[in-house]
Amino acid sequence: MSIAPQGQRLQGQRLQGQWLQPQRREADRALAARDTRIPGLNWVLDDELLSELLGESVRITRTRYKPHNSALVAFRRAGYGAGSYGWASTTAPEHAEKLQRRADSSQKRGGGILLVQPDHPHADVVVAVGPIEEDWPLRPNLRWLRDHGLGRLGALPAAERFLDPPVSVLRYNPERRLVARVPSATVPVVVKTAVRADEAAAGLRLRQRLESNGIPVLPELADVECAAHGISASPDWGHGDLSGGDNDPAAYRAGQALAAIHGMDAGTGPDPAAEVEDLVRQLAATRSMITCLLPGLEAPVARLTSRLLATVGAAGPHGPAQVLVHGDFSADQVLVDGPAVRIIDFDRVRTSDPARDLGSFAAVEDIADPPGAGPVAGGRKTAQLIDGYREAGGHVSQARVETWAAFRLFLNSVDPFRNRASDWPADTSWHIRRALELIA
Repeated sequence: MSIAPQGQRLQGQRLQGQWLQPQRREADRALAARDTRIPGLNWVLDDELLSELLGESVRITRTRYKPHNSALVAFRRAGYGAGSYGWASTTAPEHAEKLQRRADSSQKRGGGILLVQPDHPHADVVVAVGPIEEDWPLRPNLRWLRDHGLGRLGALPAAERFLDPPVSVLRYNPERRLVARVPSATVPVVVKTAVRADEAAAGLRLRQRLESNGIPVLPELADVECAAHGISASPDWGHGDLSGGDNDPAAYRAGQALAAIHGMDAGTGPDPAAEVEDLVRQLAATRSMITCLLPGLEAPVARLTSRLLATVGAAGPHGPAQVLVHGDFSADQVLVDGPAVRIIDFDRVRTSDPARDLGSFAAVEDIADPPGAGPVAGGRKTAQLIDGYREAGGHVSQARVETWAAFRLFLNSVDPFRNRASDWPADTSWHIRRALELIA
């Protein structure tokens, strides 16, 4: 095994002006102490430890953790472009051979995956690190985008190093997807590259349906060949999204657009029993993860799960009419240009209760401003959204909105940990409390 010892690299530099909150560091260390199957866990949760290991200052931006198995993080260096992003992964000892194989294959191709290891006495800690271009599941589709896709999309040739400026990275979720803004001869193009090609292909077909039904969406620039490589793209549009501030006309129009989506032909849809089974699975997985991260929340999480199972998980064929829903609706899925709107990111479209989208929007508005959360889910934007929705013929009960808001709050309760919030234990606890308030 070829591993670069810490002592042979530069000493890590502390992030200037950025210190972990004691609550986060204490919770991370407690988690690592409980999960002894992953010796390197604390090294990929702590900015300073990872910086020390890499010999440069980095900030962890995203974490994916599989208890007793592995942890994968995205990190960012100072600077711009894809070169400022990277990923780090560590596993249980019995899976370390997979990291070694990937590093060996990368080195043979002149790639950038390395295995790094602290000095004694941490010889059991092994971490694989690499750049975005060497994100193992994403790598084939990113290479196709570089060699073939950019031309098909009308984007300008990339810099000498793929994805460097003038390309800008908008979102990077390791081993899942990369969203980047790429210049063209006219309007910049926002390109999403996903691991799953079927996700992009289904999105291409859906975008065409939405456009034909008059839904305000962005035109799809990717063709079938792009979609076969997990790539979708749209022209850059608007001045931010609905989460950026009060914009009553845009929120109202978003409600009208949502009603139009719910009014589309939903097709045959999934088996109601399968839909309930999926909801139950999501609730069980979230309960398991939260109680793993914060064992002290086991009792309130059990109460919340039970209440949600009795509502969203038990509706089945006798519940509200099933319609085509966005599946992940929130203010940041609504691009705005003055009062004009465009709905984006239809990756989780399904048939479900129409209140699911409205409750999801309300929950995310509460998450954005916990102190402003009132007696009902959501705030000013949600009220405008529902007004527009009802004016356009949509029907929804406030009780169902509250139920689905509680569902979204619970599923999102893992996000403070994943997104490395400075006090993720407190943020997660708030999600649980707020959900229990709404579904009491």
